[in-house]
Amino acid sequence: MNNRTERPAAGLIYGPDAHHIDHIAPLCQLMGAPLICTEEEIALKANQYYPDLEVIHSNYIAVADELVSRCEVLFYSIPRALFDEIFFFAQKLRQKKIHTIWCPHGNSDKGRQTPFMEALGKEEIALVYGPRMIDFMKEKGVFNNLKTHIVTGNYRYQFYLEHQAFYDTLIENEILRRLPPLEKTLLYAPTWQDREKSSSFYAALPFLVKTLPESWNLIVKPHPNLRLQDEFGFERLLDTYRDHPRVLFLEDFPPIYPLLNIADIYIGDYSSIGYDFLTFKRPLFFLNQRDKDAEKDPGLYLYRCGTCINPSEYPQIYQKIADFESFELRDFAKIQSQVYDQTFGPTKNLEQLRKEIKQSYSLFPESDWNFF
Repeated sequence: MNNRTERPAAGLIYGPDAHHIDHIAPLCQLMGAPLICTEEEIALKANQYYPDLEVIHSNYIAVADELVSRCEVLFYSIPRALFDEIFFFAQKLRQKKIHTIWCPHGNSDKGRQTPFMEALGKEEIALVYGPRMIDFMKEKGVFNNLKTHIVTGNYRYQFYLEHQAFYDTLIENEILRRLPPLEKTLLYAPTWQDREKSSSFYAALPFLVKTLPESWNLIVKPHPNLRLQDEFGFERLLDTYRDHPRVLFLEDFPPIYPLLNIADIYIGDYSSIGYDFLTFKRPLFFLNQRDKDAEKDPGLYLYRCGTCINPSEYPQIYQKIADFESFELRDFAKIQSQVYDQTFGPTKNLEQLRKEIKQSYSLFPESDWNFF
């Protein structure tokens, strides 16, 4: 075996990007690599929900030297250009280039109208879920810049299945015991308010809570950036409904697939969690906050897998859902299966994925400081 496949590696979550935990942490655990975090709260969550993972909390002053001295290969979900801006001097001081492998944090349809994927033009190696992500990267002109790419399939779901007993116990203790045993459990997972104004959270939440049927529970998992964008407004809205006996606000539970496993119905907008939910072949409802044409707008591609609800219909949202209470998968089964296959491709064994990633290390030169 080429010894370059045994290079020391680590993962990085730089800044308050708590939504990266569920993507980087399983990957690091799979690769036997530590996860370095600059936010103590994120480090604590990673320790709590991925107990077999080595987690290192390093503050913003020390992190550059910590990372550059510790590893040669880095897994992250930020663009290379941003990494070099932050870690330039540490690399130059040690005359050592850190080689990077980009990891997606979801298969979102966001970024088709704003320069998101274009920022990946300097990546060396990229992990991609499947064919749809490859096509998107080609469309944005970044795919051909890569040394190589590695198709991961739905590795996060495979990780959940391998550790299901542990995560299902967490679900029982931290979620199910906090809700009454009712007929259905709905999951509402709104995205954050990006430049495309994608989030339905502030407009839809009052209707979702106030008109919630008595026989249904509602779990609300807001994107962490919603709090970062407007902590006062976010907290004020949650305080309004926090005491509802059948509504659970879930901000601090990073693993997605254990949560999806207990959800009978998914409600979302642009969140990539909608793609994850295709795994379970259950009903999806999409809040079309900007009232776009779901048949023509490429940013609403996932909407074909479920029912689109426009803002004018929010007051009747549960009536719309109840109309599909007798949902039979044949209504959406074919398109859901097609979109899932386009997104994640065939199932890949985690050990095979680990070997493929290790083998990719050999593509990195042993010494190539002259890269700036």
